Amino acid sequence: MDKLHLPPPLARDERFSLLANIAAERFAQMDLTALLIYLVDLVDASALPSLAEQFHVQGLEGWLFARNEKEKRELIKQAIELHKYKGTPWAVRRVLEILSLPGTIAEWFEYGGKAYFFKIEIELINNGIDEPLFNHLVELIHEYKNVRSKLEALIIWIINQSAIPVLGCAFFGGEITTVSPFQVLEVQQTKPVYFGTGQWSLEITSIYPE
Repeated sequence: MDKLHLPPPLARDERFSLLANIAAERFAQMDLTALLIYLVDLVDASALPSLAEQFHVQGLEGWLFARNEKEKRELIKQAIELHKYKGTPWAVRRVLEILSLPGTIAEWFEYGGKAYFFKIEIELINNGIDEPLFNHLVELIHEYKNVRSKLEALIIWIINQSAIPVLGCAFFGGEITTVSPFQVLEVQQTKPVYFGTGQWSLEITSIYPE
């Protein structure tokens, strides 16, 4: 271990030399990796939320969709480049890749749609999605697309690759019908009068594959 170099007036004093050697040994034993916070692959996981805030990738800009520590670290590492190209199809596609949401983007001129519209198809392999997550995903796309372009459709393909796939579907609905009392103000009865009410409804739900 290298000794600390003291200025000549202190170096001639043996007491300062001993103190310098002790300090040098203690400094050599210190773990300085905790200070290297921008080595994102090595920094402690507790520092990741603060780094996400610093690099502006919190919430709907990606952090909400990061499912594990690896994706969080990758999102932070790519934050500068994502913001550099924000507003381009590349940025939208790249942030989806980082978050394990691989998708394809089709712009209006590629499928004959309205000017400046685009569609996105995303494949979810062995993962599901609910309505809040779907809405957040739309907001994520809005964060990285340009202002001019408009999302026409977000198509989710749910792919199950397990040996014994389990598929489920739920449907719920309800109706409220109010029948108020019939009020008679004046009746001139010459023939029998009959009053009645009725309701009939039919709903058909199909779940594919049958």
